[in-house]
Amino acid sequence: MNTLSYDQAKQLIHLFADHYIHKDYAAFFNLFADDVVFEFPYAQEPNPKRLDGKAALQQYLEKLGKVLEITSFTTPVIHIAAGAPVFFAQFEASGKNMATGRPYEQSYISVVEVQDGRIVRYQDYWNPLA
Repeated sequence: MNTLSYDQAKQLIHLFADHYIHKDYAAFFNLFADDVVFEFPYAQEPNPKRLDGKAALQQYLEKLGKVLEITSFTTPVIHIAAGAPVFFAQFEASGKNMATGRPYEQSYISVVEVQDGRIVRYQDYWNPLA
């Protein structure tokens, strides 16, 4: 089984945040494997709990971008899984709810699995009430 270094995880989550904030979607989607599985365990209807593939992720983010603008992420706290290509990232995001104009403040814990330098599974744990 492959392992992942702290520096690799740090670089990957930095690029994830940077590309997303700067709306560099081509570079953002290049971080993911074509068959990526993106999960939202705490999602409530009508939001999906799982997206299969890069195309589904792209469609989801296009819809999300119409209702939510994230303008910053905090520096993540990163933990590497022992003996596996998995890391955990804890961070916060700030932005604006586009529908209401109200501030958006969210805490995240993400579980990220990497293969051949690309994200193959991303579990996004966030508070659905924020």
